[in-house]
Amino acid sequence: MKYLIPLFIWSFFNSCTSHGNDATYLLEELNSSDTGVNFVNELTETEDRSIINYLYFYNGGGVSAGDVNNDGLIDLYFVSNMNENKLYINRGDFKFEDVTDTSKVGGHSEWNTGSTMVDINGDGFLDIYVCAVSGLLDFRGRNELFINNGDGTFREDAQSYGLDFEGYATQAYFFDYDKDEDLDVYIVNHAVHTTLSHGFADVRENRVPFVGDVLLQNENGFYKDVSDVSGIFGGVNGYGLSASIADFNNDGWDDIYVCNDFHEDDYYYVNNQDGTFTERLENSFATISRFSMGSDAADFNNDGYLDLITLDMLPSNEKVIKESEGEDAMFHMTKRLSKLGYKDQFARNMLQINQAGKYFNESALYNGIEATDWSWGPLAADFNNDGFTDLFIANGILRRPNDLDFKFFVSNAFKGRTSDQGLKWLYKSIDSMPTGLVSNEIFEGGSSKFENRTGEWFKEKPSSSNGAVYVDLDNDGDLDLVVNNLQEEAGIYRNTSNSTNDFISFSLKYLSKNKAGLGAKVIVFTNEMKQFRQLYKSRGFLSSVDDKIHFGLKKGTSVDSVQIIWPNNTYQTLISPKVNESHVVDYLNVNNPYIYLNDIPYKTFNKEEDLILHTSTEDMYDDFLYEKLLPYKVSMIGPAVAQGDIDNNGFDDIYIGGASGEKSVLYMNDGLSLKRKMIKDIELDYLFEDNSAVFFDADSDGDLDLYVASGIHKIGMSAFQGDRLYINDNGNFRKTQDLIPDNILNSSTVVASDYDGDGDQDLFVGNLSKQGDFGKSVASYILVNDGSGKFAIDDTFKLVSHVTSAQWIDVDKNGFEDLVVATEWDTPKIYLNNKGSLRLSDVPDRMNGLWQGITVYDADNDGDLDILLGNWGKNTRLSAFSDKPLRMYYSDFNSDGKSETVLAYNRGDSYYPINSKDELQNQMNFIRKKFPTYKSFALKSVKDIFGAVAVDKSEIYEIDNLYSGYLENVNNSFDKFVPFSGELQLGPINSFDEISINNRGREIIISGNLKRTNNYNGGYYSLKGFIFKSINEYQPLSDLGVEPFSNEIRDVKVLKQKDRSLLVIFPNNDKVEVYSYE
Repeated sequence: MKYLIPLFIWSFFNSCTSHGNDATYLLEELNSSDTGVNFVNELTETEDRSIINYLYFYNGGGVSAGDVNNDGLIDLYFVSNMNENKLYINRGDFKFEDVTDTSKVGGHSEWNTGSTMVDINGDGFLDIYVCAVSGLLDFRGRNELFINNGDGTFREDAQSYGLDFEGYATQAYFFDYDKDEDLDVYIVNHAVHTTLSHGFADVRENRVPFVGDVLLQNENGFYKDVSDVSGIFGGVNGYGLSASIADFNNDGWDDIYVCNDFHEDDYYYVNNQDGTFTERLENSFATISRFSMGSDAADFNNDGYLDLITLDMLPSNEKVIKESEGEDAMFHMTKRLSKLGYKDQFARNMLQINQAGKYFNESALYNGIEATDWSWGPLAADFNNDGFTDLFIANGILRRPNDLDFKFFVSNAFKGRTSDQGLKWLYKSIDSMPTGLVSNEIFEGGSSKFENRTGEWFKEKPSSSNGAVYVDLDNDGDLDLVVNNLQEEAGIYRNTSNSTNDFISFSLKYLSKNKAGLGAKVIVFTNEMKQFRQLYKSRGFLSSVDDKIHFGLKKGTSVDSVQIIWPNNTYQTLISPKVNESHVVDYLNVNNPYIYLNDIPYKTFNKEEDLILHTSTEDMYDDFLYEKLLPYKVSMIGPAVAQGDIDNNGFDDIYIGGASGEKSVLYMNDGLSLKRKMIKDIELDYLFEDNSAVFFDADSDGDLDLYVASGIHKIGMSAFQGDRLYINDNGNFRKTQDLIPDNILNSSTVVASDYDGDGDQDLFVGNLSKQGDFGKSVASYILVNDGSGKFAIDDTFKLVSHVTSAQWIDVDKNGFEDLVVATEWDTPKIYLNNKGSLRLSDVPDRMNGLWQGITVYDADNDGDLDILLGNWGKNTRLSAFSDKPLRMYYSDFNSDGKSETVLAYNRGDSYYPINSKDELQNQMNFIRKKFPTYKSFALKSVKDIFGAVAVDKSEIYEIDNLYSGYLENVNNSFDKFVPFSGELQLGPINSFDEISINNRGREIIISGNLKRTNNYNGGYYSLKGFIFKSINEYQPLSDLGVEPFSNEIRDVKVLKQKDRSLLVIFPNNDKVEVYSYE
């Protein structure tokens, strides 16, 4: 999201938030005896039909909203999986009449799923299309189309329209993808597990009957399958559960995002404007949900671009977390799937914020909406009419098939039984599967982030809710809520906020084959904001909303103008329409084309494809196989990069240090090109792991020598543990180990300075960890140069920590360079230099973090140097526990002579391990014996697990700040920490690098991301790169022509050449990228 600066939390003042026995909620659930809606989607499990033999048995049914009798009131259609679907006519004042029998829309299929209301034939009456599963087990039926006769009755006529699809259908999405003014349809279908569905990712390109999604083109009222020629996948691995239709890239043509369950990637089909689509997920989305379920598209941050929410099944309840199969179980599977061609996926909700149609930034963790348990239907709508989009999530499952004790029990009991015996026994065991009923959740949108209003806006109650719609049932200007539940009555929620704020809504009248104007866009302009909606009916999960486009407005807000962009990309403008009215807008057939402006008019940076042909390649070592409780890998922090003019030609050259097994390289800069130079001594050291490097004049002879900080975390490679010094001998580099002390620790950074003012260059060497012992704090040190290039440790300097980066610079402007150091599990360190004597300066309280990048820069434009600090940010799993410090306990908990690290978060008055029972017992076998079941392990604190004595004896590290930001310099004191704004909190910041472009003065390139985390954390790739002028002035690098960062950027350098400069980007385990600029 684009956040206000400075960062603040949006507070909700307008609705009632105090709830006693006589509570008034924003969304008040009504009794079925009052509404007449007593629909129940009731399942009956048998040996032949149950969760055992149909994995989507508990997915539930949809609900559709629309005015089927054109009386001005919105009616409701509920889908029943196994029984009769129901149509309820709205009689006003929240009174409904069941007209299913007389209207003849009950349906004939044996397993129904989703529904949508759409005027299929352009006669002015809404028809009803219902999806069904057929051909699986013994389910009979097909998708059905109920044509509205206009007299209160319907006739089933799918076959005449070519819509009698037979397969594993989930939901249908009507839209005009080819701009021929009629409605086409995309049908999402789901796969089932077979031996073929877990093969290579490219099996998605081989169409399979029943399973693959289909795109049907409307040809004069008959629907023709054009899936293959249009570029739509239809493979055996397509576990489709929902789609979102939207013009995501804002080019006037609608795109498709498909949510796939399990290991298959989601699909992002970009409309090519010629009847075909190109799948572009990899280039547009850094991370996606693993078990993607429902989805919705909306402009959450009011910037004029449609964002995306996808749901998953991550719980927030501590007991459920520890009893359920989690990401740790996917460790080996994830590695296998990557080799098979699948994208990184993580089991949590994803909020994908659209960045001007170019790419998406994932920010669910930052917004606190990542974990809503087994979640089905998201609805993005303004429920409190304040102008910001809120988010409702329908949750719950009848029983949890991923309960670990149940799976363990089943796997053991199944042994020795025949297949038939096993299935019968499994059916009888269903009652042993624990309940998964949980409350639905709702989040209030605002100008900065979401706030959870569950329990304030409606009463919490456990349920299994699936399909849901927002709809103004009483025409009072606010959105009510309708929910289809399993095994209990559907929920009708009346919105009580109509007197609190204002609204404006629009019903569109377009051409006859698309009367409602599906695909049209409406933009409302007020003095405070711009709001944007696009009209599509099928939303959330299995459901469809009505075709009225609703906007909330703060009380007293007037509308300046409204822009309506019709499906044919012409537009018309309404000036000062009345507030608190529903407007009917007829299409004006005038030649007034809407112009989409998405391209960058001028690129500051231009990509150079062949200047540096180098790829940083990590070895195959996996830290997690040897240290199973590591939160992130320590062995992948390269490449090391050093910059300096080693041949004195006026142009800086570049050293790129490799991982163990990869040769380090030197590129010489002649002002026109960059050419690789072979250095024998350097290439012979290819088994070392280079983490940092610096060019400096070690021996005071006027040329640049090279110090390489190494840190090989790999077990069994101690012979290649140690830093190296290469002396420049007329352009050749000679290794001279006798000049520097041995360093058997994992070095992370090295920086040079004449800190003592004696005329030669000294070094600070920062160490991150000890090989195979992550939790142990290690000493970093200053190497003092004796003037001839021989170095000794300065015994007066003490720093014991986990150091990540450092810089020498004269912060206090006294003529001596000070030392600033970034650390993990500790505070940042500021050593002010008084004539060679370093004094540790105070920093504010609560500054223990996972600090990565550090530099000095005048962030607040007050003329002095502040200290920029890169942290993990607030878009991580760890940031969910920021109320109290996150802890890392370090001790030999199982008395085997080797210490373990256990990360833990606070809930209530206790600390609980982040790691699962499986992870802990794989490292410490006594866990397996002490807690034989997952239920016995759940809700056990760190002290319960390891004992109070052992925990009290352990070394405890804490993290209480994950924000990136800066320490403000006030008269050379750094007592105030200022967090960066929201966009700069979306991923870890690894590097701050100076640049000057277009005579704009000094600026900072901000880069980062983190891919080397364990499965619990997942990857953090949402920091796409920024150019930073000040705390109030920064912009994405993509605005200037740099491709958004999708990998972990470790460093950025600027090289000058004769007629241009180069921006060189160094990712971990990927290709170096180079951009030129004037």
